[in-house]
Amino acid sequence: MGALRLFGRLFRGSDWEVMEQAEAQPEAPLPLPAQIRLGDAVVDLRYLKPDDGDALLAFARRLSPGDLLFLRRDITTPEQVDNWLREAAEGLVTTILALHDEQIVGYATVASDGLTWTRHVRELRVMVAPRMRGKHLGRKLVEEAFAVARQQGARKMMAQMTVDQESAIAAFKRIGFQPEARLHGQVIDRQGGLHDLQIMSLNVDAFEAKLELASSRPADFPL
Repeated sequence: MGALRLFGRLFRGSDWEVMEQAEAQPEAPLPLPAQIRLGDAVVDLRYLKPDDGDALLAFARRLSPGDLLFLRRDITTPEQVDNWLREAAEGLVTTILALHDEQIVGYATVASDGLTWTRHVRELRVMVAPRMRGKHLGRKLVEEAFAVARQQGARKMMAQMTVDQESAIAAFKRIGFQPEARLHGQVIDRQGGLHDLQIMSLNVDAFEAKLELASSRPADFPL
């Protein structure tokens, strides 16, 4: 049991939750490239490279129509993948790729819109291939993207997903994200169906203030 978790169990309610969320946040991203083991699978993590276009297309085209609904852009098309690579080259996005057997099986992106008045905000985007789900790859990618965003000096972090993406919502809640807004009928799928969009956020300054307050409160009983 980690030190923060042990300390957190001395508190009740929201204090305990804040402690556990803080423990789930890595202090710094892994030095990439790196290998991690998830069950019986060894996964390589590295940053996106300019020549990854074909591999990204192959990854996207293996996704189901239901998965494609959750993508902000249609990366089954070369044009949209080229836009992604261009934004990475311009420093607007930082993408971590997960590879298994030399195939992309997931990614996490930290995105900035490039505007001056939102320069303190980063959006986190994550997708995992169906065959790698249930191995906590999504959780690991969320945590690494979070660490990258903090390293970039982000003071507010955002995540957007449809309300159907329960595992993604749980992964973001684990590190302190909370629902901020729900936009009804904001997302349209390929068949024309409408879906609600869940916007989650984490204010870094406010979260750290809550953590400091929780840590400073006396425990209910002595160690």
